[in-house]
Amino acid sequence: MAKKPVILTSLAEIIQETPRVSTFVVKLPDDGAFSFASGQFAMLSLPDFLNDKDRPVRRAYSIASSPHDLARSTVSFTITRKGEGGYFSNRMHEAKVGDPVSLEGPYGSSFVLDTQDPRPHLFIAAGSGIAPLRSMIRTLLAGGSPPSIELLYGFRNAEDFIYARELSEYAANIKGFSLRTAHSRPSGAWQGLSGRVPEVLPALYPSYQGQVVYICGHPEMVAQTVSWLGTAGFPEEAVRKEQW
Repeated sequence: MAKKPVILTSLAEIIQETPRVSTFVVKLPDDGAFSFASGQFAMLSLPDFLNDKDRPVRRAYSIASSPHDLARSTVSFTITRKGEGGYFSNRMHEAKVGDPVSLEGPYGSSFVLDTQDPRPHLFIAAGSGIAPLRSMIRTLLAGGSPPSIELLYGFRNAEDFIYARELSEYAANIKGFSLRTAHSRPSGAWQGLSGRVPEVLPALYPSYQGQVVYICGHPEMVAQTVSWLGTAGFPEEAVRKEQW
Protein backbone atom coordinates (compact mmCIF):
# COMPACT_ATOMS: atom_id res chain seq x y z
CA MET A 1 0.00 0.00 0.00
CA ALA A 2 1.85 3.05 -1.27
CA LYS A 3 1.66 5.92 1.17
CA LYS A 4 -0.52 8.87 0.09
CA PRO A 5 0.00 12.53 1.00
CA VAL A 6 -1.28 13.60 4.41
CA ILE A 7 -3.85 16.40 4.32
CA LEU A 8 -4.42 18.56 7.40
CA THR A 9 -8.14 19.09 7.89
CA SER A 10 -10.51 19.96 10.74
CA LEU A 11 -13.76 18.66 12.17
CA ALA A 12 -16.70 20.59 10.73
CA GLU A 13 -19.52 18.63 12.40
CA ILE A 14 -20.09 15.71 14.75
CA ILE A 15 -23.40 13.86 14.36
CA GLN A 16 -24.46 11.39 17.04
CA GLU A 17 -26.04 8.44 15.23
CA THR A 18 -26.61 6.10 18.21
CA PRO A 19 -25.49 6.12 21.86
CA ARG A 20 -22.12 4.62 20.83
CA VAL A 21 -21.72 5.80 17.23
CA SER A 22 -21.02 9.24 15.77
CA THR A 23 -20.31 10.53 12.28
CA PHE A 24 -17.36 12.90 12.04
CA VAL A 25 -17.62 15.33 9.13
CA VAL A 26 -14.19 16.57 8.07
CA LYS A 27 -13.73 19.90 6.30
CA LEU A 28 -11.30 19.56 3.40
CA PRO A 29 -9.16 22.28 1.83
CA ASP A 30 -10.82 23.82 -1.22
CA ASP A 31 -8.01 22.79 -3.57
CA GLY A 32 -9.66 19.52 -4.62
CA ALA A 33 -6.62 17.49 -3.60
CA PHE A 34 -8.71 14.66 -2.12
CA SER A 35 -11.00 12.41 -4.16
CA PHE A 36 -12.27 8.86 -3.68
CA ALA A 37 -14.66 6.17 -4.90
CA SER A 38 -17.46 4.75 -2.77
CA GLY A 39 -16.15 1.77 -0.80
CA GLN A 40 -12.66 3.14 -0.22
CA PHE A 41 -11.16 4.02 3.16
CA ALA A 42 -8.74 6.58 4.57
CA MET A 43 -6.28 6.76 7.43
CA LEU A 44 -7.08 9.27 10.18
CA SER A 45 -4.77 10.66 12.83
CA LEU A 46 -4.85 13.43 15.43
CA PRO A 47 -1.77 15.65 15.65
CA ASP A 48 -1.75 15.54 19.46
CA PHE A 49 -2.45 11.81 19.85
CA LEU A 50 0.91 10.07 19.65
CA ASN A 51 2.27 6.57 20.18
CA ASP A 52 5.27 5.66 22.34
CA LYS A 53 7.58 6.73 19.49
CA ASP A 54 6.04 10.21 19.38
CA ARG A 55 4.39 9.50 16.05
CA PRO A 56 0.69 10.13 15.35
CA VAL A 57 -1.52 7.07 15.84
CA ARG A 58 -3.12 6.20 12.48
CA ARG A 59 -6.30 4.20 12.01
CA ALA A 60 -8.23 3.13 8.91
CA TYR A 61 -11.91 4.00 8.53
CA SER A 62 -14.32 3.48 5.65
CA ILE A 63 -15.55 6.68 4.05
CA ALA A 64 -19.23 7.06 4.87
CA SER A 65 -20.08 9.97 2.59
CA SER A 66 -20.48 9.98 -1.18
CA PRO A 67 -18.01 11.48 -3.65
CA HIS A 68 -20.83 13.91 -4.47
CA ASP A 69 -20.37 15.40 -0.98
CA LEU A 70 -16.94 16.62 -2.09
CA ALA A 71 -18.79 19.50 -3.76
CA ARG A 72 -19.14 20.87 -0.21
CA SER A 73 -15.47 20.08 0.54
CA THR A 74 -16.42 17.51 3.18
CA VAL A 75 -15.83 13.82 3.80
CA SER A 76 -17.41 11.77 6.60
CA PHE A 77 -16.40 8.85 8.81
CA THR A 78 -18.75 6.94 11.10
CA ILE A 79 -16.91 5.68 14.17
CA THR A 80 -18.00 3.47 17.06
CA ARG A 81 -16.92 4.13 20.62
CA LYS A 82 -15.37 0.89 21.87
CA GLY A 83 -15.10 -0.67 25.32
CA GLU A 84 -11.63 -1.41 26.67
CA GLY A 85 -10.02 -1.58 23.19
CA GLY A 86 -10.21 0.81 20.28
CA TYR A 87 -8.37 3.62 22.00
CA PHE A 88 -8.09 5.77 18.85
CA SER A 89 -11.83 5.43 18.19
CA ASN A 90 -12.53 6.47 21.78
CA ARG A 91 -10.17 9.44 21.43
CA MET A 92 -12.10 10.56 18.33
CA HIS A 93 -15.25 10.60 20.43
CA GLU A 94 -13.57 13.13 22.72
CA ALA A 95 -12.84 15.49 19.82
CA LYS A 96 -14.72 18.75 19.26
CA VAL A 97 -15.77 20.72 16.22
CA GLY A 98 -12.80 22.71 14.97
CA ASP A 99 -10.18 20.21 16.17
CA PRO A 100 -7.47 19.35 13.61
CA VAL A 101 -7.52 15.94 11.94
CA SER A 102 -4.98 14.53 9.50
CA LEU A 103 -6.34 12.57 6.54
CA GLU A 104 -4.36 10.15 4.38
CA GLY A 105 -5.74 8.28 1.40
CA PRO A 106 -7.86 7.09 -0.19
CA TYR A 107 -6.94 3.41 -0.09
CA GLY A 108 -8.60 0.20 -1.26
CA SER A 109 -9.50 -1.08 -4.71
CA SER A 110 -11.20 -4.44 -4.12
CA PHE A 111 -14.43 -3.17 -2.54
CA VAL A 112 -15.41 -0.26 -4.76
CA LEU A 113 -18.83 0.51 -6.21
CA ASP A 114 -19.19 -0.07 -9.94
CA THR A 115 -21.49 2.80 -10.87
CA GLN A 116 -22.00 1.38 -14.39
CA ASP A 117 -23.41 -1.98 -13.26
CA PRO A 118 -27.13 -1.99 -14.22
CA ARG A 119 -28.07 -5.06 -12.17
CA PRO A 120 -30.29 -4.81 -9.08
CA HIS A 121 -28.10 -3.97 -6.09
CA LEU A 122 -28.33 -5.92 -2.84
CA PHE A 123 -26.48 -4.41 0.11
CA ILE A 124 -25.97 -6.51 3.25
CA ALA A 125 -24.51 -4.96 6.41
CA ALA A 126 -24.15 -5.59 10.12
CA GLY A 127 -23.42 -2.91 12.70
CA SER A 128 -20.99 -0.22 11.59
CA GLY A 129 -20.43 -2.16 8.37
CA ILE A 130 -23.20 0.05 7.03
CA ALA A 131 -20.76 2.99 6.61
CA PRO A 132 -19.23 2.18 3.18
CA LEU A 133 -22.59 0.86 1.95
CA ARG A 134 -24.20 4.18 2.84
CA SER A 135 -21.58 5.86 0.65
CA MET A 136 -22.46 3.50 -2.21
CA ILE A 137 -26.21 3.99 -1.78
CA ARG A 138 -25.84 7.78 -1.75
CA THR A 139 -23.76 7.61 -4.91
CA LEU A 140 -26.30 5.48 -6.74
CA LEU A 141 -29.23 7.67 -5.68
CA ALA A 142 -27.40 10.80 -6.83
CA GLY A 143 -26.82 9.30 -10.26
CA GLY A 144 -30.19 10.17 -11.76
CA SER A 145 -31.38 6.71 -12.86
CA PRO A 146 -30.33 4.32 -10.09
CA PRO A 147 -30.86 0.57 -10.31
CA SER A 148 -33.21 -1.04 -7.85
CA ILE A 149 -31.62 -1.09 -4.40
CA GLU A 150 -32.33 -3.45 -1.54
CA LEU A 151 -30.65 -3.13 1.86
CA LEU A 152 -30.60 -5.81 4.54
CA TYR A 153 -29.17 -4.31 7.70
CA GLY A 154 -28.66 -6.18 10.96
CA PHE A 155 -28.00 -4.68 14.39
CA ARG A 156 -28.69 -5.52 18.03
CA ASN A 157 -31.80 -3.46 18.80
CA ALA A 158 -33.57 -0.25 17.83
CA GLU A 159 -31.07 2.10 19.48
CA ASP A 160 -28.24 0.64 17.35
CA PHE A 161 -29.81 1.61 14.01
CA ILE A 162 -27.14 3.80 12.39
CA TYR A 163 -28.49 6.33 9.83
CA ALA A 164 -32.03 5.41 10.90
CA ARG A 165 -33.70 8.59 9.65
CA GLU A 166 -31.83 8.74 6.35
CA LEU A 167 -32.36 5.10 5.40
CA SER A 168 -35.99 5.09 6.52
CA GLU A 169 -36.65 8.19 4.41
CA TYR A 170 -35.16 6.50 1.37
CA ALA A 171 -37.42 3.50 1.91
CA ALA A 172 -40.50 5.69 2.32
CA ASN A 173 -39.88 8.12 -0.53
CA ILE A 174 -37.70 6.54 -3.23
CA LYS A 175 -39.24 4.13 -5.68
CA GLY A 176 -37.07 1.06 -6.11
CA PHE A 177 -35.40 1.32 -2.70
CA SER A 178 -36.33 -1.27 -0.07
CA LEU A 179 -35.06 -1.65 3.48
CA ARG A 180 -35.10 -4.74 5.70
CA THR A 181 -33.76 -4.59 9.25
CA ALA A 182 -33.01 -7.53 11.53
CA HIS A 183 -32.51 -7.28 15.30
CA SER A 184 -30.16 -9.82 16.84
CA ARG A 185 -31.41 -8.91 20.34
CA PRO A 186 -34.99 -7.83 19.74
CA SER A 187 -37.26 -6.36 22.37
CA GLY A 188 -40.61 -7.92 23.11
CA ALA A 189 -42.35 -5.26 21.00
CA TRP A 190 -40.27 -5.88 17.87
CA GLN A 191 -42.37 -7.24 15.00
CA GLY A 192 -39.73 -7.41 12.25
CA LEU A 193 -36.94 -9.82 11.41
CA SER A 194 -35.21 -11.36 14.41
CA GLY A 195 -31.76 -12.93 14.40
CA ARG A 196 -28.31 -12.31 13.01
CA VAL A 197 -27.96 -11.53 9.33
CA PRO A 198 -26.80 -15.03 8.27
CA GLU A 199 -29.78 -16.54 10.13
CA VAL A 200 -32.39 -14.57 8.15
CA LEU A 201 -30.75 -14.96 4.74
CA PRO A 202 -32.18 -18.36 3.70
CA ALA A 203 -35.79 -17.18 3.92
CA LEU A 204 -35.09 -13.88 2.18
CA TYR A 205 -32.73 -15.00 -0.59
CA PRO A 206 -33.27 -18.70 -1.34
CA SER A 207 -31.94 -18.34 -4.89
CA TYR A 208 -30.06 -15.97 -7.15
CA GLN A 209 -32.20 -13.37 -8.91
CA GLY A 210 -29.59 -11.47 -10.89
CA GLN A 211 -28.32 -9.10 -8.20
CA VAL A 212 -24.89 -7.70 -7.59
CA VAL A 213 -24.16 -7.92 -3.86
CA TYR A 214 -22.03 -5.76 -1.55
CA ILE A 215 -21.44 -7.10 1.99
CA CYS A 216 -19.75 -5.42 4.94
CA GLY A 217 -19.52 -6.43 8.60
CA HIS A 218 -17.43 -8.43 11.02
CA PRO A 219 -15.52 -11.44 9.64
CA GLU A 220 -17.87 -14.16 10.89
CA MET A 221 -20.95 -12.44 9.46
CA VAL A 222 -19.24 -11.86 6.11
CA ALA A 223 -17.97 -15.44 5.85
CA GLN A 224 -21.35 -16.96 6.73
CA THR A 225 -23.19 -14.61 4.36
CA VAL A 226 -20.86 -15.42 1.46
CA SER A 227 -21.24 -19.13 2.21
CA TRP A 228 -25.03 -18.98 2.08
CA LEU A 229 -25.09 -16.91 -1.11
CA GLY A 230 -22.85 -19.53 -2.75
CA THR A 231 -25.25 -22.25 -1.63
CA ALA A 232 -28.15 -20.24 -3.07
CA GLY A 233 -26.48 -20.01 -6.46
CA PHE A 234 -25.10 -16.48 -6.38
CA PRO A 235 -22.08 -16.45 -8.74
CA GLU A 236 -18.76 -15.48 -7.20
CA GLU A 237 -18.34 -12.53 -9.59
CA ALA A 238 -21.58 -10.98 -8.31
CA VAL A 239 -20.53 -10.91 -4.64
CA ARG A 240 -18.18 -8.23 -3.27
CA LYS A 241 -17.21 -8.18 0.39
CA GLU A 242 -15.38 -6.19 3.03
CA GLN A 243 -14.80 -7.07 6.68
CA TRP A 244 -13.46 -5.25 9.72
